[in-house]
Amino acid sequence: MSQWSWKQAVAEQSVNIVNSNKNAEFDLEQIYALESVFRERFPKNRHVREKIRQTLQRLRDIGFLEFLRGGRYRLNLAFTDLELETARAGEPGISVPETRTVVRSIRIRNTLLATDMKHRYENVCQVCQETVQLTDATYAESHHVKPLGSPHFGPDTEGNILVVCPNHHVMFDRGALAVDPTDLLVSHISGAFEPRFLFILPWHNLNRRALEYHQSRIYGKKHLSRKR
Repeated sequence: MSQWSWKQAVAEQSVNIVNSNKNAEFDLEQIYALESVFRERFPKNRHVREKIRQTLQRLRDIGFLEFLRGGRYRLNLAFTDLELETARAGEPGISVPETRTVVRSIRIRNTLLATDMKHRYENVCQVCQETVQLTDATYAESHHVKPLGSPHFGPDTEGNILVVCPNHHVMFDRGALAVDPTDLLVSHISGAFEPRFLFILPWHNLNRRALEYHQSRIYGKKHLSRKR
């Protein structure tokens, strides 16, 4: 399995532990206690504990986790792709001391592969080559060319992901934009802007079949692709 699958699996289990504990901190033994879960998911890996430790390090490197002393970790609740459900007044939950907020549950909004792709593109949209400037950071979204969910079941791979601004994301989802699989020319169904070539970095090998799927099944259609 790829390191992305391991990253996703360990990240998901870390979030599950935090939600169960109602505490942003957890220790290595709690992750090790799920060794059988990882063995079932990655049956070819004979060194599960070593891989867990390695993956925790990678999650720390991208800012998803913070390493504490004594084999303890803290989930970084400010991580971009964590979605926090705020608790009601007086309801127990996970406290966020910096803002005195209490959250009831946490989930991962995006796959960590999509998160990393946004980082590698520095949140620059591949269509307009602009970014969304926030107060202290920039922002972009990830678009799965062939959507992940039913009825499309596209893959969660680099070749099936584009980094885009919110405007162009909704245009792709609603079938207003398409990327030509041959020359990577981006066109709008109603000619709202002049066709332009997709901005693409050398390491990003797009899945041409996914582009063909989007062009034939989503582009120009009036339905909304719900699963991105």
